[in-house]
Amino acid sequence: MAEQRSIGAERVEAAAEGAPEGAAGESVRIAAAAPAADHVALHWAAHPRGLAASRFHFVWLRANCRCAECLHPHTWERTIDSYALDPAIRPAEIAAAEEGRALALRWPDGHETRLAAGWLAARDYDGGARRADMRAVRSWDAAALLADPPEHRWEAVTTGDADLRLMLTDLRERGLAIVRGVPPQDGEVERVARRIAFLRETNFGVGFRVENKPDPNNVAYTALELKAHTDLPNRESPPGIQFLHCHRADAAGGESLLVDGFRAAERLRDEAPEAFARLTRTALPFRFVDADWDIRWRAPTIRLDADGDFEEVRYHDALTAPLDVPFEEMGPLYDALRRFTAILREPQMELRLKLQPGDLIAFQNRRVLHGRGAFDPNAGLRKLEGCYVDCDDAWSRLRVLERSAGG
Repeated sequence: MAEQRSIGAERVEAAAEGAPEGAAGESVRIAAAAPAADHVALHWAAHPRGLAASRFHFVWLRANCRCAECLHPHTWERTIDSYALDPAIRPAEIAAAEEGRALALRWPDGHETRLAAGWLAARDYDGGARRADMRAVRSWDAAALLADPPEHRWEAVTTGDADLRLMLTDLRERGLAIVRGVPPQDGEVERVARRIAFLRETNFGVGFRVENKPDPNNVAYTALELKAHTDLPNRESPPGIQFLHCHRADAAGGESLLVDGFRAAERLRDEAPEAFARLTRTALPFRFVDADWDIRWRAPTIRLDADGDFEEVRYHDALTAPLDVPFEEMGPLYDALRRFTAILREPQMELRLKLQPGDLIAFQNRRVLHGRGAFDPNAGLRKLEGCYVDCDDAWSRLRVLERSAGG
């Protein structure tokens, strides 16, 4: 029998991968294991989502053996070659073990595998746990968000992991977090962002200031109105999370607006399914050009993942290059874009905030569109400082914080 990893190491790894831990993980029980031709049906005595049974293929169970011979005990990387396994592999013995807390298998070559019931329940691809690591997305319009604002305090998120975890949870689920009481000083926005992860550098630098400038290379650096948009759609991978921190708000006007692109996409799917389908399959050309840069990329306005769930909204009329679809598709494409734009600009979709010095907004840039009203630069200063963090780094930070908290 291959050397088994310690229970402690297995629990740390399971927590890192999102398995139920603590009392919840310990309570998961297998009542019986019923083998079939190429899989086993596990009948649950206790399951975190109340399922009666789940199926697991034998080749999957062998490929995911957690012993030290098959999984490196320190890196948690698989050392067995999954694709060299016999696809028709079948265990010689299979049973519920440890009073149902584990599934025990002995393979024809004598190798033994033990998989914890909680670990299996968290990866139950037959019972809807294939995306167990993804938190529930809560779409919103202005009224819904104002009824339950995702607000946090600067002192708390910069000094306490529990409050930072709550802020990141709001960002993951609702795409937006508002932080109050941030000192209106240079560098404070980066301090908050660095509590989460490394900063993302772009052609605008690591950080940027949003203020009226002479000879601007971006409309954001003017006093003009900015329609709701996502930043840097002209890049292969636009930044995931944007932070904007208000330093000065003396000028009349200039209120910030935020729109949940996922809620708008939901409505488009329901109200105009043909337009929705067109915007998911038609790649639009985006470009940014100045004296030093010429950055171009093509991508659909709405992107779905492999399960058909919303993954990204990429929308910025000012950075959209001339459309170049086939002739017969040009009219329908403009119609679809107008339909989506009309939803985005409905007043009930727009959360409007007059940011005050010390306010910081953080939002998923590939989901939540942002903009601002025009302002009078002669009537006072308006200055914001911003930076970016990528989502994969932010969600990694959230998982580690949840693991530390026993979540």
